[in-house]
Amino acid sequence: MSQNEHQPDLTGPGSPLYQVLSDGVMLYTALPVLVFAVASEGGGQGVDDHDRVAGIHARGNVGLGDILDRLVNSADMVIGLVFAGDERPVVAHAIHELHRHIEGKLRDGSRYHAWNKDLWALTWAGILKPIMTVYEELRGFESKAFRQDVYTGLLQLGEGFRVRGLPENYDDFQLYWQNTWLPAMQNHTQAANFILEMAQSPPRPMRSPWLPTPVWQAITWPPRRLLWTGLLLAMPPEMETLLGIERTRGDHASIRLHRAFWRVLPRFVTGRLAERFFKLRFRYGSPAWRRHYSIESLKQYRTAVKTAKAEGSALPERPSVR
Repeated sequence: MSQNEHQPDLTGPGSPLYQVLSDGVMLYTALPVLVFAVASEGGGQGVDDHDRVAGIHARGNVGLGDILDRLVNSADMVIGLVFAGDERPVVAHAIHELHRHIEGKLRDGSRYHAWNKDLWALTWAGILKPIMTVYEELRGFESKAFRQDVYTGLLQLGEGFRVRGLPENYDDFQLYWQNTWLPAMQNHTQAANFILEMAQSPPRPMRSPWLPTPVWQAITWPPRRLLWTGLLLAMPPEMETLLGIERTRGDHASIRLHRAFWRVLPRFVTGRLAERFFKLRFRYGSPAWRRHYSIESLKQYRTAVKTAKAEGSALPERPSVR
């Protein structure tokens, strides 16, 4: 049992983590979270083999709607861990259960499974690190103790879907990141590169195939620039080299501009932006864990996979919004 399980809950309202995840700066974490989570060899292979949108079998026919659905689903599940109130255990269960059948073989012939202790920890580390880095870059932690409480809260969230093995102290996690996470990255970057390609050149809407590409690129420039700036804020040099990213003068200027903007913008202006938005969505909308990622839906999927394996037939499609 982790020491964090004996500590008070550092994930709920009023906690440092709740404050950090409520802030509007979390918009900048969307792209780095997606990229970092698939940067390890096992994580990337799992996406290549199984992801409905970013998998190798789907990449030639991905539409804008597919990408938006995927982003909404990811946001629902990650943010729902904090803002979903009494439904938080349901969200954690869905995250764990969704990865039950993410398994296969790596290029060297060895087997992987998303629940493997080290891979599961690497994946969660790849999600929590951009959250920590982006907030520190744009807002700044008010103290070392506050930063540690945010990190501990993230560990507690991970324990909800059985992540084990990450250091309990954030300073030690920085060493883990440098000595374990970064070396775990491999040259197996198809999934990460595909995500970057979609972020830089999203497909045009199916209803507007006539829209000229330059016009579409201009329309999507603001969100693309925000996402790209967030990626660069979180991206260590080793990953930039691996992914072939070279920062331009425009990139450096954008980072300086965004840093300056958020450092002067009072926290009370956007400090509860994400909290309010997602609470409205959870109250009046239909988040992923109440639909295709519900306990019932995932149970049906598990049964269907078990039947398909027993019969030697093709595995069913993973639950999705479509």
